[in-house]
This record gives sequence, C-alpha cells and structure tokens, in this order.
Amino acid sequence: MGRGLIFGIVTYCILLIVACSTPPKPNWDGKNYLAQVQLDSSVLLVTEVAKNLEVPWDLVPGPDGWLYFTEQKGTINRVDIATGEIQNLAVLDDVFYRKSSGLFSMALHPSFETDPFLYVHYTVSEKDNNFLDIISSKIMRYSLEGDSLVDPKLILKDIPGNTYHNGSRMLIFQDKLWIGTGDVGDTRTVQHIETLNGKVLRLNLDGSIPDDNPYPNNPTWSTGHRNIHGITIGNGKLYASEHGPNNDDEVNLIQKGSNYGWPDIHGFIDLENEKAYAKDSVTQEPLMAWTPTIATAGLEYYDSDQIPEWKNSLLLTTLKGRSFRVLSLNAEGDKINEEHLFFQKFLGRLRDVAVGKQGEIYLATSNMDWHQGHQPWLYDSLPKSNGDRIIKIQIADEGIQRQLAALEKPIELKEELTAISLSPEIYRSITSNDDLDNGAKLYGTHCAACHAPNGKGNVGQIPPLVDSEWVSGNVARLIDVTLGGLNHPIQVNGVSYQGEMPAYKNLEDNEIRDILNYIRTEFGKTKGNIIAADIAHQRKGLE
Repeated sequence: MGRGLIFGIVTYCILLIVACSTPPKPNWDGKNYLAQVQLDSSVLLVTEVAKNLEVPWDLVPGPDGWLYFTEQKGTINRVDIATGEIQNLAVLDDVFYRKSSGLFSMALHPSFETDPFLYVHYTVSEKDNNFLDIISSKIMRYSLEGDSLVDPKLILKDIPGNTYHNGSRMLIFQDKLWIGTGDVGDTRTVQHIETLNGKVLRLNLDGSIPDDNPYPNNPTWSTGHRNIHGITIGNGKLYASEHGPNNDDEVNLIQKGSNYGWPDIHGFIDLENEKAYAKDSVTQEPLMAWTPTIATAGLEYYDSDQIPEWKNSLLLTTLKGRSFRVLSLNAEGDKINEEHLFFQKFLGRLRDVAVGKQGEIYLATSNMDWHQGHQPWLYDSLPKSNGDRIIKIQIADEGIQRQLAALEKPIELKEELTAISLSPEIYRSITSNDDLDNGAKLYGTHCAACHAPNGKGNVGQIPPLVDSEWVSGNVARLIDVTLGGLNHPIQVNGVSYQGEMPAYKNLEDNEIRDILNYIRTEFGKTKGNIIAADIAHQRKGLE
C-alpha cells in the first residue's frame, strides 16, 4: 500500500473522528428568543421572525428561502427566513379594506421556481348611486419578477362579499386551486350551488372549471359552510376549519359534493330539528366542534419527523381562543383522537399556521385586527407592543439546547391541560347619556349650521337628517360620508340634493362616534351603538 494512500486513509479517519466528536452546529444565532416548549421528548425553540406588521393573514413558505405573506390592508410581502429581511412585493390599490374585508389568502404555484405565479383572494367594492358599497371578492394571479409582482390575471370574480364572513383560505393540490369562502351574512344561498358564498370551490389553475367537479360547469365542491378560515391537505384528504355563530366552531373533513349543514345544522347532528333536516340531505358532521367558540382560524397538516410528537396531526390556530392546538389524527385521517393546547394568551390572537421544508412551523398573530376594539370584554390583554408578528417554532437540537440552558431568564412553556375561560361573544349597548350629550354639543358646533338644529336641513339645498335612510340605515356609509365628505348628487326621501358636504376626518374617532350616535338616536329614531373602533376601521380603509 503506497504512502499516499495510507496518508489519505489516516487523514480521512482523523476527520471522521473530529466530525463525530464535534457537536452539531446550532442553527440559531441566539436572537429573537421568545420561549422554549418541552414536549414528551422534544424541546422546541420559539423565536420571532418579523414584527410591526398589521394583520398578516396568510403564510406560505416558498421554495426559495422566503416566507410569503399577505397583510389584510392590501400588501403582499415576503420575509427572508434566514436574515429577517422583509420585502414588499406589491400594494394592491383596489383592495376594499374594512373590518373583516381586505386582502386574505394566498397560494403559490406548485412549480413556483419555474412558474412563479402567486394567487391571492381579496374584496373589492363599487359605490352605487346612493353611495352604498357593493362588495364582492375576486381571485387574481400575479407573476413574480425580481422583487415585484407583475402581469395580473383574473382567475375568478363576482364572489359575493361583505364587511364580514368573507372566509378565506386557499391552497393548490394536484394542480387544482381550492378556496373556502364565507356566507357573507346571506344564509339563504349557502345551500345553492349557483352561488359562490359558503362553499369550498375547486378550479383549474387558469380559472376554468374541472370536468370532474361534482356539478357540471360549476366550481362548487361542497356547500353549507358558515365562514371558512383554514384549509389543508393531509393523508390525501381535504380538511377545513370554520367559524360557528355563538356555538360550534368546526373542523371538517371535506368530501366531494357534501353538505355541511349551515344554517340548519350547527356542529354535530344532535338536535331534533337537525336530525329532521339530515334525513333529506346528504350532510357531514364535523370531526370536532367547540362551544363556546374559539374562532378557529389557520389549519395545516403536519407530517414531518422533526417534531415526532406532532406527526400526523392537524395544527390549528385560534383567534378568540388565543391558542395553538395540535389535533392528533388516527391512521386513516378521519378521526381526531386527541387535542393538545399550547401558547394560550402568550402570543395573543393567532391567524394562520404554515409548515416549512424542514418541518419548522410558522404562526401569524392577529392582535392588531378589529376584534379587541369591538369586543374588549373578551380580552384581558393582547401582546401589541411590537405590532403583529410572525413566529417560528423549530426543533431544538443539542447545540440549541445548550444555548437555551445558558439563558439567564428562560421562558419555559409546556402543554396546557385546561382551556382558558371565554366570555360570551355578545355585543353590548355602550352608548351613554353623557356620550349623547357630548354628541349634541358637537352637532351644534359642526353640523347644525347646514342641517339645522332640528335636523330638517334646507329643502333643495341641504338634505334632512330626520327620517333619513342615510342616518338610520347603513352605518358604514354614514361613517364614510362623515369622514370623507360628499360631492355628488344624492336622493333623500325622493328629493335630489347637490350641495357639497365637507370631510370631517380632522375630528377624533370618539367625537365622530358621539355625533353619529346623537343623530341616529335623535333624528333617526334608531339605536346609536356606534363605537370609536367602528370609526377607526372605516378611517383605515379610506386612507
């Protein structure tokens, strides 16, 4: 044997010994630590990937090392998972952004590296002759070119929309685009296959309708959904999460052509009227339901070996429940065996969950959305100092565990055995006499000169507020007109008015609240009950 060969063998052995004796290099730089979680045998590291966001709605890991995400206000972004750099790819100027409307779900083309297409779903609006918003939603496809989105292509339009219950969540599976929609408050049509609200829809990637859909020339895959906020594929099966009313949030196994019961069935078929309805309809019961409701949101199937305790589970985020839940499935994937609770109140409202290529998990918080402002009694606190955030959960290898052991003040979490107590989600009348008195004073200062102290206006010049549908009707329109003014002809009680109304966006939210509650109570003979948060969210949408 030659000396060169012997030297090579010895060198190889030395390197092998060194490699085996050298601990694995930790893949955490020690920054952005939030907590650690002890499972049965695994330790998880929880870190912050991004902060100071505003309602990130959907997270989609790309094949290029970036995590793509939408924000409800209309921005499409991506964050470099390794460095935390955030790039804004697009600001969609036609997004209609209000309380529960805006930019929602997203999906990347399955061959994104060669076909860099990105699909998004969002609401749009047009004003009718009475300045009311006609809201719908649509799905658009964009191409990624460098760090910008170009070449928009319409995939689907005229999905019924509203300021609430729009859904949504999308995914691509087997070259088909799946989307879950909400009922948009119209419970009459969720059972009708001719409408797109309250459904799971299935399309080809170019927007055409697959030949093997359950109904000819129709994108409907399933019916009877209230408000879908999560959708995922696992075990070759399609799962979805959806919001119930004050009861029965659900996780469902979605099957072709099936009916999930809304509005006639809530959760399991256990009431006499539900049993009677189910006799005449092919209905499906949920895999799991929650009462009180927890606001089930993003849903993802986990099948990685990285966190063995969570393999073959559905990962669920909740908004009102402020929790991350691991729903362990049976081998067939048609039954939830166990529910495991994590992070209750620690991260706040959780909007979405995604699983990366290495089995790491990403969560999106939703602490900056409308809900706390409208229902503050549901929350004792929300972590909002850093805005909304994207959180990463990863396995802690030996190197990371040594780093964690060296921390001076570690935050050690574990599975929680009891769900937090939740208050009823019932809207309360909070307009006080003091607020109405203040509204009367502000009305006298800012409004009475035109609309008259008695609210009757000036015939032919200034419209009346008394007995006006503009006052007693759609609250969003009333707020929009007050904030943004009005400069086109309108009809009030059959009379045309062309005078210009100035914008009052200079007033504080609570001042506008008091004025509008006063005129609705005094002149509209209806309830006030507009809150400052209503003004704040309408103001955001008009910016």
